[in-house]
Amino acid sequence: MDESIYPIADAQVLNRAQLLTRIESITLDFLRAVKNGDDPELHLAARSGSNVIRDSSGCIHLGTATVTKRLFARKAVGARKVAKIWQTLAFVQKLLLEDKMVTQREVYYSLVQYFNSQTDFNNTLQEVVALLHCTRSSLGICASSSGAVAGLLLWKESGCEPIDCSSGSNCAHQIPGVIDGTTFQSTGARYILVVEKDAVFTYLCSQRIWDILPCIIITGCGYPPLSVRAALKQLVDQLRLPVLGLFDYNPHGVQILLTYKYGSTRMGTESHLYGVDVKWLGLHCSDVLGPDTTVQSSALQSWSQMDQRTFTTIMGVAEAQEQPHFVQELHLMGQHKVKAEIESLNAENFDALGTLIVQKTLRKIYL
Repeated sequence: MDESIYPIADAQVLNRAQLLTRIESITLDFLRAVKNGDDPELHLAARSGSNVIRDSSGCIHLGTATVTKRLFARKAVGARKVAKIWQTLAFVQKLLLEDKMVTQREVYYSLVQYFNSQTDFNNTLQEVVALLHCTRSSLGICASSSGAVAGLLLWKESGCEPIDCSSGSNCAHQIPGVIDGTTFQSTGARYILVVEKDAVFTYLCSQRIWDILPCIIITGCGYPPLSVRAALKQLVDQLRLPVLGLFDYNPHGVQILLTYKYGSTRMGTESHLYGVDVKWLGLHCSDVLGPDTTVQSSALQSWSQMDQRTFTTIMGVAEAQEQPHFVQELHLMGQHKVKAEIESLNAENFDALGTLIVQKTLRKIYL
């Protein structure tokens, strides 16, 4: 991607002094507008599909288009959104002045009286990031612990003893919100396996799949939070291992796969920082509807209207990346319009899922 042709608005890693200067500048502009009798405005990077620019690897960046938030908006809801941004900015400024790092959830509970829900606050925080063009961690805010990792890996946090992620009855290691200074050492892994769901992750841990297939497994427990995507990116950068992904056979599962690969518009200016080339190991049409499938017909469900809308979106993304085999697999999904969960493979044979993963990986049956 040539920035001279496609200017982008990527988030920057800023130090405390730089961020405080930006906040003070925005505040002065706001107060100056009020003093002059104007309607104060905030200009945020537009987190919309029309403002998305993809680089040569397909990762999402935001262009320079902006949205304007006005204090004296025509509708009261617009003014409330601006007020929430300022409440969050004030809290961020306090964190920076005190040089503290807190979790996103801790910030929400500190400001809970101003927000309708955690989701409401999360969206406002993304707007602050879009306003300041910085990473979330630069604000002194980190993601809460979420997701887990296990397998042939030594996890070493700064100043702590390394954790063997393959030993013990509960070998899974919860992924912390901050992984700065964390180093990783493979203990024989040849693959990193990303699994969509916590239940599948727990099953694979109980089977110690890494004893059969030398791997590290990681899950974001559904839609991957920032902490999990950051951890996966660090694993790939440090260990240089191929990454395979296992997701439910439905449009939503593929959407989660594409989030790991390319990021999301919702993540805005930070999205491109955590893109990883995840190969689609499954589930594929042949895994669910093929002659050797262990999935029972009763486990198949028809698509909902939401599934159809999601499919239209992901098909557009896949076709834009010019990956013919990936697109062909999606066409098969679109023809049959049925969905199945990963766990349905084990309905008749408790070992079926593990066998499928090992066989497809060794035969390189992934997209």
